[in-house]
Amino acid sequence: MGILEGKVAIITGGGQGIGEGLVHAFCKEGAKVVNVGRTLSKVERVAADVKAEGGDAIALQCDVSDRAQMDAAAAKTVETYGKIDILVNNAMSQHLVPFEETTEEDMWDAYKNNVLGTFVCVQSCLPYLKKTEGRIINFSSGSATHGSSKMVSYGSSKGAIMSMTKILAVELAPYHINVNCVVPTAVTPSFEKLYAESTPERRAQMLNGYLITREKGLGDPEKDVGGVVLFLASEYSQYMTGRTLFADGGKAMIR
Repeated sequence: MGILEGKVAIITGGGQGIGEGLVHAFCKEGAKVVNVGRTLSKVERVAADVKAEGGDAIALQCDVSDRAQMDAAAAKTVETYGKIDILVNNAMSQHLVPFEETTEEDMWDAYKNNVLGTFVCVQSCLPYLKKTEGRIINFSSGSATHGSSKMVSYGSSKGAIMSMTKILAVELAPYHINVNCVVPTAVTPSFEKLYAESTPERRAQMLNGYLITREKGLGDPEKDVGGVVLFLASEYSQYMTGRTLFADGGKAMIR
């Protein structure tokens, strides 16, 4: 019996990378998962993979920054599974552009999808989470905590999510809803793209400083990041709220 047996979770941005790993991790621990993403084919593929492994997941197309779409996704989750216990706000938008070349459109897009998206998801799911005294897990980034070049729009928006996590933890405490945040580092399509476009010197810098190493240098979305998120979604973290945990192989220790 898994640690999330009988729980229902919405995971956003579950079509690839960390989100895909989370869907697999949650289903293996007994959760029923609604996999939400902008590209239906991606979330459908992940849901099909999970079902082939014996898990229970459905896929929904949704722009998390669109209130009507997210309201519909939350309602569909309850229609299908009867409740919402866990919301994982993993969906994000990223622009890898030097500061002087970053446009206002880049900034607005990052804040719309990352900050507003998290805000909308929480408000859409909140009526249901109050009934289950549920859990909310948000996602920030090392680019917000120790700075990363070419990430002013992404990093600053992720810093705002850390602040939002603390505020939500205070406001939702009367409803017994725990709200926490994760700063992950894992091998994902976005990281591989950034790595491929970088100079040899930049690549060496990107892979330097991890105290816990893996075959590809960075962590695994399902096993390494997924394990931390499972902890925050489970009863094992029932006395923790408003915190940001680093699943980054110890890299934050040296910055």
